[in-house]
Amino acid sequence: MINPRVYYVNSGLQGCYFVRCLLPLMANGWDGDQTSISLDTKTDETKAISAQKADIVVFHRPEDEGKLKLARLLKRLGKKIVFDNDDTFKDNGGYRFNEYMDKKRFEKGMKSMNEVIDNFIKEADMVTCSTEFLADEYKKLNDNVVVLPNCVDEFYFDEPLKNEDGNVRIGIVGSLAVTADLEKCKPIIEHFKDREDVTIVLYSLPNKGVDKITRELYSEEYKWLDSLTDYKNIEWQPFTDFEIYYDVLNQLRLDIAIIPRDDNYFNRCKSNLKFLEMSMLEIPVIAQGFEDGQSPYERDEEDAKHMVIVKDDKNWIPEIESLIKDSERRVTMGKSAKEYVISKYSIGKNAEKWSSAYQSLYK
Repeated sequence: MINPRVYYVNSGLQGCYFVRCLLPLMANGWDGDQTSISLDTKTDETKAISAQKADIVVFHRPEDEGKLKLARLLKRLGKKIVFDNDDTFKDNGGYRFNEYMDKKRFEKGMKSMNEVIDNFIKEADMVTCSTEFLADEYKKLNDNVVVLPNCVDEFYFDEPLKNEDGNVRIGIVGSLAVTADLEKCKPIIEHFKDREDVTIVLYSLPNKGVDKITRELYSEEYKWLDSLTDYKNIEWQPFTDFEIYYDVLNQLRLDIAIIPRDDNYFNRCKSNLKFLEMSMLEIPVIAQGFEDGQSPYERDEEDAKHMVIVKDDKNWIPEIESLIKDSERRVTMGKSAKEYVISKYSIGKNAEKWSSAYQSLYK
């Protein structure tokens, strides 16, 4: 059986690259633009030489014309080309528009990016993605689509830190504060914003001081965030570099994580990654369900058994209140979910799926 040499081309999105490329890379002994969780130190010349030595070159989220040209060049050199992604580009997920990025400019950029991506998918020898739902989109352009689920590595998660301050700490983490999902979060935050027994923790949005473009791009979100500063039980943790993301998440000492999601195409293409990450820190999850049972958190029936699934928005607050009152249930849910995730989603138990997928290119 052929044991191909594999090289991963980084998208520049560190969190995505870590899960989709770095974990299988390290587990299988392959190479890539980045080979550890710390920042990349390879020169462009070193990357080019390494890619030429590979049999298979995997491009993660190749969104620009330059990556497509590079893939075509490598293909002419006899390399197998793989397109990998864990998101859709056919829907914007409800991102807000402002003076910096108005709707017309955004749509023009999305159209240009999708043209590159569609051509890349058509020309790739294989397409890999995180869910069957997303795979259905890619199968319209390429017959060879393989689902390789997002995984976790226990090594990167320290012993879960526990909250001992008396308040129940409820976390809202990730893209929820920059998409249409924010509108689903606002009533929940409004309900709890002056409760003495609850702390709302928002781990989202870049730091305000990053640059002018960021401040303008998220101006509406920052304005909303500023409106909450008078409430002592609301904390904001800005986005961090990915190499410290898990540590910071652990230090927040969350008792509950909630994942409200708008039912749109963008969210249906998402994976259960946030559930995996929270579970590794023994944080019980209350997640969004959709009417047809096809949200990322209930599509796998076994996953759903380790979360509280909310289909009707009016049930968010009652379900959160129920978990606030039951500390024993929170602990049991968190520990059970961690055991389940390690048993099913550990990269050590799934690394062979990547290897088998790539070997199939030579059958």
